[in-house]
Amino acid sequence: MLIETIIIVTIIILLLLLFLLLVIKRKSFAEKMCVFMLKFQLLLGNDDAKIKQYALKLVNKFPQNYFGHKALGQLYEKEGNINIALDEYIRAVELNEKNYDMHYKVAELLQKTEKNEEAIIMLQDLLKIKPDYLQATLLLGNILYDEERFKEAVSVYMLAIKYHPIEYELYYNLGMVYTRLNDFQRANEFYKRAAKLNSYLYNGQYNLALIAMIQGELDEAEMHLLKALDLEELEPTVYFYLSQISLLKGENEKALNYINLALELDKNIEKKIVEQPLFLPIQDKIRIPDEPSKKIVITLSEREIKTNNYLEEMYNLVDSLNGGKFTKIDSQKEIEQEQLENEKER
Repeated sequence: MLIETIIIVTIIILLLLLFLLLVIKRKSFAEKMCVFMLKFQLLLGNDDAKIKQYALKLVNKFPQNYFGHKALGQLYEKEGNINIALDEYIRAVELNEKNYDMHYKVAELLQKTEKNEEAIIMLQDLLKIKPDYLQATLLLGNILYDEERFKEAVSVYMLAIKYHPIEYELYYNLGMVYTRLNDFQRANEFYKRAAKLNSYLYNGQYNLALIAMIQGELDEAEMHLLKALDLEELEPTVYFYLSQISLLKGENEKALNYINLALELDKNIEKKIVEQPLFLPIQDKIRIPDEPSKKIVITLSEREIKTNNYLEEMYNLVDSLNGGKFTKIDSQKEIEQEQLENEKER
């Protein structure tokens, strides 16, 4: 009797396990079919509204499905619904913590929605796990630059160089950060390393030229400016500074040609000429165009533009410190003192 009871109980348990297995398999099969149908719609390139229907169906039936939340995030992002997309991406990260690309995507959207502190924390955590993630490093460095946390940005880029020793963008970004720290010697060093790795880094050449001008190295500045001419949006300003260098060298005819070229490309250069007494010897011969300038297409990032403007301001400070005479500045202390005095006047 006891043996019969044991056999019956065993059979019942096995039947229950078999039933449970079939239910799980059925559920797993249904989920896989939903994922397949969603992927198939994506492959066909159907309209987003139809794809969204399949994605919503998937996450409604299977709320723990990573791919469904990821697909919805992409669709909402494409529509411009960034906050909703962010929620979907965060859910996807919770479901699959080892997908580092999704961590990066969340940080990217946090930055776009001006939640910089949250983005910084997420990127720092990501880089602790995966320190060689280049895109995460670049995004974190960019955010720290925007927040003017320049020393922290230096640390981030320096660590990344250990994993990416030939990545020009890291050296270029270090050049920009050191520029903002008024460490022009280090900035110069990193811009040059970046330029060696990328011969098309024309804005880097422009920054090297301005640093050379701040340091009173006219020939070096001229060499870098001529290389920077290959970037169309820099041409007017490059010709403006080439004209200044020519005037400082006593080459007035050459200076006149350069400044007229600058004005042809950008009539607004006239304002800079008026503010610069150096142009007085050729003032009467300068041609101011009658026609408005052609619109210049901006390709530089906001960080690059900010760095360029900062260097131009530093050059003007050096010029004013020297009473309009172009001589070499050996210490950054004079520049910083002048900055403090200007801020007090404001």
